[in-house]
Amino acid sequence: MSKTSFRAAATALAGILIAIGGCAESPSSPSAPLQVVHRSSSVRFDVSGGGSSAVIDARGGSITTPAGQTLTFPAGALASPTQITVTDDPEVVGVEIQPHGLVFPAGRQPVLTLDPRGADVSGLNRTAVVYLNDATGQIEQVLTTSDLGGNRIRATLPHFSKYAYAGS
Repeated sequence: MSKTSFRAAATALAGILIAIGGCAESPSSPSAPLQVVHRSSSVRFDVSGGGSSAVIDARGGSITTPAGQTLTFPAGALASPTQITVTDDPEVVGVEIQPHGLVFPAGRQPVLTLDPRGADVSGLNRTAVVYLNDATGQIEQVLTTSDLGGNRIRATLPHFSKYAYAGS
């Protein structure tokens, strides 16, 4: 093929690709931002007792709060016995987990299951576990598994902090 016909073919191909790209659909509008789910004002939890606490060791274990939130540790998540405290938030479907700053081996992160009892989640199109970043005031979505029955959702936690049930 001569240089002239190659250039002509390349130019024609570029024109076709540009035309095809111009016909592509525009991206759909972004979904509504997630909002933290609040409990009904008639369903509040007394958090003055300091939350649910247990010593978790290398064998793993779980902690369940009075509001039904569960934190489960697989074997190997912690190298040594560690006092873990999970405190229900009195107003939102969420918890604070301490001590902050723990790091977990890959594939051995604890799993948080949030149960929205006491909150209306019937109109939500999507749900997620979110990290409540006190430093920025922002919420950051954590990889979440939904539809566990009864609107419960589950997420693997990268670290301990405040987490909540959110939806849009």
